[in-house]
Amino acid sequence: MGAWADIRRRTRIIWRLAMAFSGLLGGMWLGDQLMPRRTVSLRDERPAITRLAEPPGAPQTVLLLGLDQPKVSTPAKGEVQLMLLARVHPEDGIELLQIPTELKVLLPGQQLKPLSALYGIGGVALTSDVLAQLLGGDGDPLRPDRYLLLSIGSLEQAIDSMGGVPVLLREPIRYHDKTGGLSINLQPGQQWLNGEQTSQLLRYRGLETDGRRRLRQEQLLMPLANRLADPTVVPALPDLLQQLTQSSNTNLSQGEFLSLLSAGLQDPGRMRISRLPMQLEDDQLRLDRSEAAIVLQDWQQERAPSSDDTLVSVMGSDPGATARAVARLQRGGQPVQEALQPLEAAIAATVIRYGNNRDEALEVRKLLGLGEIEQGPTPPASAVVVLLGQDWSAAVP
Repeated sequence: MGAWADIRRRTRIIWRLAMAFSGLLGGMWLGDQLMPRRTVSLRDERPAITRLAEPPGAPQTVLLLGLDQPKVSTPAKGEVQLMLLARVHPEDGIELLQIPTELKVLLPGQQLKPLSALYGIGGVALTSDVLAQLLGGDGDPLRPDRYLLLSIGSLEQAIDSMGGVPVLLREPIRYHDKTGGLSINLQPGQQWLNGEQTSQLLRYRGLETDGRRRLRQEQLLMPLANRLADPTVVPALPDLLQQLTQSSNTNLSQGEFLSLLSAGLQDPGRMRISRLPMQLEDDQLRLDRSEAAIVLQDWQQERAPSSDDTLVSVMGSDPGATARAVARLQRGGQPVQEALQPLEAAIAATVIRYGNNRDEALEVRKLLGLGEIEQGPTPPASAVVVLLGQDWSAAVP
């Protein structure tokens, strides 16, 4: 009797455990119906832009050309108003090299022509060949892997397709040119620009210098990158890029385009920028070969931007004011240097630009006592760049 009683007791325990386990499973099933559980994968936690395509196997360089015409036509027509060399690193990060379009080069037949005019003379082929020779210096030509020629119409359509781009304007821009067909009326403050307004801001020169126009073009780079990487925009990128490749002139396939965006915009804050230097020779703007050698040596190293960069670069239009800013930041313990090249044009208010490290930018502002903070591209190896304005010269004479 004792053995049978023990067996019955064990059976009742097993039965109760089975019923409890069944109830638990039933409760979990019912809970899933009312509130489905989200399956989380490590890949889904990555930035949305990285899911578009696999990154390239090696750094890729693309020549970006901004044409002043509504559309690309054959034969080649118009002038290039934006010239930028972009290197995308597979492990994330973009290096940019600004190429001044007013820089003059000697063509066969001893003709001096600005880079902006090369497209109208010989199309993308001539433009690319001349730039390859210019960038190669005394060595082998530095040819980009790919090129993209964007017309005004293509750019405006792309901006409108992604819902515009947010930009902070520090001063009003008003300009009317009946001959050139350009009419601009932009107010200062935070703006949400559509395609037409964005192209106006990129093209506008007016009575100012090409250098000031480049500063505005540079200011637009980070807002455009952040907008392209926006999770709400990413799903539309394949269709947007298909339209773009059809309306522009490029040897990039849609797959290559997606791959470059996926790699380069994982972290838009890792964007570095430099500029080819110029000097006056017989009243002509020519390449400053001694300084260009330094810029191009750094460019050829193919150094991917790093989030570990801590250097602060100071860039101004007045050497004395720049030296005073560098000295103050040194006294404050900042790893600081004077930028290789000065500002191309004087600006009213000092801007402290950072890539990823906003806290460091705030510390720099605290030490200087002024400065407007913005995210944007910084010089090579720099986490922060200070663009000194006239307010600094007035505050610290």
